[in-house]
Amino acid sequence: MPPSTTSSVLEGIATSICRQYGERSPHTADTHATADGEYTAVVDQPTLPGAMETATSRVCRGAAVDLSDRWAFFDDLAPAAAFVHAGRLSNLMSSWDLFEAAEVRAFCARHHREEAALLLGRQVYERSEIHAHAARFAATASARTHAATWLGALLRHSPAR
Repeated sequence: MPPSTTSSVLEGIATSICRQYGERSPHTADTHATADGEYTAVVDQPTLPGAMETATSRVCRGAAVDLSDRWAFFDDLAPAAAFVHAGRLSNLMSSWDLFEAAEVRAFCARHHREEAALLLGRQVYERSEIHAHAARFAATASARTHAATWLGALLRHSPAR
């Protein structure tokens, strides 16, 4: 990551997310709901910061899915792509937008609460790429299930100690 990106993100966290990425009010269309609240801002950020955690702030890298009235954030493209793939097969929405993303969270002394900003990187829109990531997620999930089943069988058949 270029030093300018690192210092920009760190300075933004030090001065609060609302000041770095733009303060939003409940009436602003750019405020998007999340499962645990709202993003202070959702902004395009061609160069995403790397993951990091300090005592007062956290940057998580992953992927985000735009669900029109809210955002879903995932820690990797694979589960996000599987979510998009399944969503496109449902009757809920015809198209869900998938982005490489970073979520920035920090406590804001001005507002006395944790704030979060969603930084959107490259949009993933090619069906073949989404399918490849979804397949990777399915393979990983299948391997974990197989390993858990195998371990469970091994524990059931092992002598008690």
